[in-house]
Amino acid sequence: MLCTLLAAVLAAGCDGIRPSTFTAGWSDPVASASVSASAAPEPESEPGSETPPTATEEEQAPYQGLQVFDDWRTHHTSSSPCPAEMVFIKDFCIDRWEGSLVEVTPEGVKPFPPTHRPEQRRIRAVSRPNVMPQSYIAGHEAQRACEMAGKRSCTDGEWFRACEGPKGTIFPYGTVLDKEACRGDRKLHPMHELYGENAGQEIWMVEPMNNPAINEQFDTVALTGSLPKCVGPWGIFDMVGNLQEWTNDPAGTFRGGAYSTNNALGCQYSTTVHGFGYHDYSLGFRCCSEPFNP
Repeated sequence: MLCTLLAAVLAAGCDGIRPSTFTAGWSDPVASASVSASAAPEPESEPGSETPPTATEEEQAPYQGLQVFDDWRTHHTSSSPCPAEMVFIKDFCIDRWEGSLVEVTPEGVKPFPPTHRPEQRRIRAVSRPNVMPQSYIAGHEAQRACEMAGKRSCTDGEWFRACEGPKGTIFPYGTVLDKEACRGDRKLHPMHELYGENAGQEIWMVEPMNNPAINEQFDTVALTGSLPKCVGPWGIFDMVGNLQEWTNDPAGTFRGGAYSTNNALGCQYSTTVHGFGYHDYSLGFRCCSEPFNP
């Protein structure tokens, strides 16, 4: 990923309109076949997009018998079509809060550090309030995490419908931009704060943009549901700003903008220039699901 041809973009941190050499399609060995893309990869791929090596039998041994998949329906005792952490919208369920992760380990299930890369770890998506949502996540990793919870990634249409609400407004909270409502348009870009305002163009490469220290700085990612005005009539939080969110397009689409972007487009903000394997500090997710139908 190079920003040398977009000098004007550098001032804005290259968010949302970076050129990309990410592969447009790929097959994740641990994700379900339903999210594998059929497009041929580009001749050259960015660092971080390569398929990780498979663990050896010795490395796998402590994990034998551990159950990562945990379908929410097996715990659902309510007459509601969705679990408590999701909202029912006509014909689908969607998470109220941006997704975070738990990791299944030989020592038990534990929260996964939200500023670390999940890669091939045994992860499962959760949606809960007052936690730091997962960032630095690729589209195929988000899809796998959702599937391990009995959910899936949202379609573009589902995500947009949930964001605009029953009245079809440009922002979840209404028709007029309120810069104080959601976390966005940070005065000093977090990359410049971490690496210095005079840092060279190399900071926009994949490795520096995936440094956990970016989102560990003050006033970056807000805790889920902690911004009481950044919510729509359906009770869904942070769909604009905070973290950009993956949808299920294997060619790579994420929506809503991040805390470091200008979010004047509200629900209409989307980025489509990266492949499904892309990841950086600004990327999160939330899950959708078919409703409970006993």
